[in-house]
Amino acid sequence: MKTPQQLLQQTLEVGACLLPDAASGGRTPYPAVFVHGLLGWGARDALYRAVPYWGLAAGDVLGYLNTCGYDCRAASVGIISSAWDRACELYAQLTGTTVDYGAAHAAEYGHARYGVTYDKPLFEGWSADKKINLVGHSFGGATIRLFLDILADGSAEEQAAAKADGTEVSPFFQGGKADWVYSLTTLAAPHNGTTFLECCGDMTQFAAEISTTMAKLLGISDFKGVYDFQLDQFGFYRKDGETVLEALDRVLHSDFLSHNDNVFRDLTIDRALELNDDIEIQPNVYYFSYAGDKTRQSAVTGERTSAVDMTPLFVPFANQMCGYYDQTTAGGFQIDKSWAPNDGLVNTVSALYPTNSAGQCLTKSGKTGYIQQDGYSNVSYHPGVWNVMPVRHYDHGNFIAGMPVADLSSQSTVTLRQFYLSLMDNLSRVTSTPAAPVTPTQPAGLPFTDVPEGRWSYPYIKELYEAGVVSGTSATTFEPTANVTRAQFVTMIAGLAGADVTPYTDGKFTDVPSGTWYAPYVNWAAANNIVSGTSATTFDPNATISRQDMAVMLYNYTQQYGVQLDQTAVTAFTDESSIAAYALPAVQALHRAGVFSGMPDGSFQPYATATREQACVVLCEL
Repeated sequence: MKTPQQLLQQTLEVGACLLPDAASGGRTPYPAVFVHGLLGWGARDALYRAVPYWGLAAGDVLGYLNTCGYDCRAASVGIISSAWDRACELYAQLTGTTVDYGAAHAAEYGHARYGVTYDKPLFEGWSADKKINLVGHSFGGATIRLFLDILADGSAEEQAAAKADGTEVSPFFQGGKADWVYSLTTLAAPHNGTTFLECCGDMTQFAAEISTTMAKLLGISDFKGVYDFQLDQFGFYRKDGETVLEALDRVLHSDFLSHNDNVFRDLTIDRALELNDDIEIQPNVYYFSYAGDKTRQSAVTGERTSAVDMTPLFVPFANQMCGYYDQTTAGGFQIDKSWAPNDGLVNTVSALYPTNSAGQCLTKSGKTGYIQQDGYSNVSYHPGVWNVMPVRHYDHGNFIAGMPVADLSSQSTVTLRQFYLSLMDNLSRVTSTPAAPVTPTQPAGLPFTDVPEGRWSYPYIKELYEAGVVSGTSATTFEPTANVTRAQFVTMIAGLAGADVTPYTDGKFTDVPSGTWYAPYVNWAAANNIVSGTSATTFDPNATISRQDMAVMLYNYTQQYGVQLDQTAVTAFTDESSIAAYALPAVQALHRAGVFSGMPDGSFQPYATATREQACVVLCEL
């Protein structure tokens, strides 16, 4: 007889398998290729059969998706290799050919041009007529971005080098294959590098040396196929006629890290931004990103630390990353406080979307290259831009291993499967009903070309605009899907209160200088006990506001201005234990008043950010 937990799990799993069809009318006809991150492994490794990377202790997630009618494959690429080498390996694996790292690249980094040969393709018939969806976790996200860029635009350098050598250039470097990919999804990807390498240098060096030694020993052993680092191009294998001792002596005395053709270099902020400068967004590909933040902000100090439910392995790294800001990289990049939130290995701000060295996310046309999606209602996805999904209360491992819950042992498996079903449902949605091109129009009643009358948030924005509560980011734009900042939300509250902020030119916050547009609003809010700041002397005006901090500000406003809140009985949010203690009373009060209704899964997601249009909805509900 099944236990209650087993019956519940079975019920949830069966129901979850039905969700994609109900939402999208059908499953995506394109297979999904999943690419692992640093120190990960794929289906080509024997280890995957015992412990699948995509699921770990939660079980084989991709196998489960396949039983639900999807076609998902787990690629195997270099465990500590550079994004370039991994991209070349992914192409060879998809096509069933020999890895060609490129004549120019091989010469620059001192390794062999050719690697292993794949006997059969990972996906038969891959072409413009049989596209694929790409999904990458962690460094796998950086890998598939570079992979798509080379696939689309090729490499003029490699074409020239092959011609000079009198050799054939790989079809990979010829480009012209952007339409072979339908979508690209990243999970906790370090698009812009990670401060982990900046503030945990000793740990990084130790990990690099240990993993390199493992790569050498496994490369010449009979266990290579169990967990393959795929560093044959560096000679990490036993040559014909070589004894074990001869191979061991040769490999152990070989150099790898100094070549800088490895993940440890590519994960640095400077190198990531350098790569980003050359990677373009493809106009016909759908881009999705999922980021995690499992830190919390202290109500006393204003500083961030790891959340209580973070996987213990990541806690020390998360805390060091939380405190690493107001720093400058060797290349001159300024690390500010927005880099403090993280998932234990990757900064949340880095996982949202890639930027160039100027801090901009641009399309080929030079326009803003991302849309902040709400992820749960009135979704309109568009190709050629990054569709940024709401930040999840996940640490780095939760994206592949689930979220253990003490009172329900099956929850880790169930929630992880539901997450991936939701992800695949998004792909089904854009595959079955691609969004029409975005054509801004001049709506009646509003001057904003990016808020057409048919948009779901139009009536809320219109109501607040006409009441003088909100204004645009320019004369003709509102940027409804942009993240709302702390300063912007305070300004909205001041507008809601009808406050005269002109007397409040000076205040206590050192990061709110007089003369800035937001200074009188922030100073007014502080003087009226609506905000207390991120510390006694700082407010962090340009940081995005979390949902729980938004609730605190709104609740404080209702208390100071005598706004009555209805108090009806409601079901508690499923993640109330994750809500910071200082914010919990405000969240509960606004929940009972119907201001915050939460997510479809019953959660509140206290650390998720809000968009400008979502903020308007909340203010209207108040």
